[in-house]
Amino acid sequence: MLEETIFDIAICGAGPAGSTCALALKNSGLKVIMIDKAVFPRDKICGDAVSSVTKRVLRQIHPDYEQELLQFESKAYITQAKLYSPRFESLEIAFSKTGHCIKRIEFDNWLYNLAIRENKELIVKMGSAIKDVTKEKDFTVQLDSGEQIKSKMLIACDGAHSVAAKKIAKIKVDRKHYSGAVRQYYSGVSGLSGKALEVYFLKDFLPGYFWIFPLPNNQANVGFGMLSDTIAKQKIDLKKSLHHIIHQIPEVAERFKNATALEDVKGFGLPLGSKKYKIAGEQYMLCGDAAALIDPFSGEGIETAMESGKFAAEQALKCFQANNFSEAFMQEYEQRVYRKMWPNFRNHYWLQKILGDRKWLINGLIRFGNIPFINKQIPKVFY
Repeated sequence: MLEETIFDIAICGAGPAGSTCALALKNSGLKVIMIDKAVFPRDKICGDAVSSVTKRVLRQIHPDYEQELLQFESKAYITQAKLYSPRFESLEIAFSKTGHCIKRIEFDNWLYNLAIRENKELIVKMGSAIKDVTKEKDFTVQLDSGEQIKSKMLIACDGAHSVAAKKIAKIKVDRKHYSGAVRQYYSGVSGLSGKALEVYFLKDFLPGYFWIFPLPNNQANVGFGMLSDTIAKQKIDLKKSLHHIIHQIPEVAERFKNATALEDVKGFGLPLGSKKYKIAGEQYMLCGDAAALIDPFSGEGIETAMESGKFAAEQALKCFQANNFSEAFMQEYEQRVYRKMWPNFRNHYWLQKILGDRKWLINGLIRFGNIPFINKQIPKVFY
């Protein structure tokens, strides 16, 4: 039983943010517990794009971890994006660094097991959903099992529906800065290069985009996403939209005529980094999706989750060394996160707003983007 134990740090969530945080806290001498409602391996609905930044974050913690990811077999090597305009004209963008596509059920499980292997003092509490979080002198995390976990510091990495973010930071969903998306795994999609993220801006499904991302074994992650404000106003059914795109749009349907769906369509929400939130306060920090750190244009969130988890671990070490857990001191974490991520978030938010449902503009930009000089300037928007 854990009721009487007071931990130094409680990490809520064992996804990329939480596991990276736990990994970066190895050899700290601190009593750390990581809690997750799931038992790994577990699926996480996502586009499965793992950018090159994730390798850098791992390398910064220890070079061996990057090498272990490179040795991970079940991944596709991503070297470019291929964008399609409403006219189905295409633009190929080469990436300067290789990324990957890895199913989240496999990537998250690998990272979680790396964290518990390397941080030998880490306590894990899996299969226990967080019911409530309260704070007096320290934090109390109430689990659905009835157990209570007390900690000096709370690091919330528990995703888009974070209990801690709602309870402690008072973060609420803002549909203007939130996206909804659906995903379905397929095998046998024709024309897969195995190295390109395919993004389609379809004339009847703007603002938003349809994607086909390659996976090993001739599989693909297929999905469609759109801003939640638009979904609500236009009463859009994302699952029906995905079915229509795959089966009714000739240019897409041709790719799927011999393909097989490997699962039912699954939906997920994405809290976008186009709005700043209070992500640090007295004795707490928010990371990843709980802190709304998803790129507003591409929807990428794994790299920012991992980087924020690493930043939180580094700030936690400073707090315990200085015995300072004040809101003012914790603001160093928030400032560091936004100093690193906000410029891209802001630019990509305005790109999203400017493009919107302007088919003529998207057509023009993709045609314009095929000019070699322009093409070299835009890879980071998508990866």
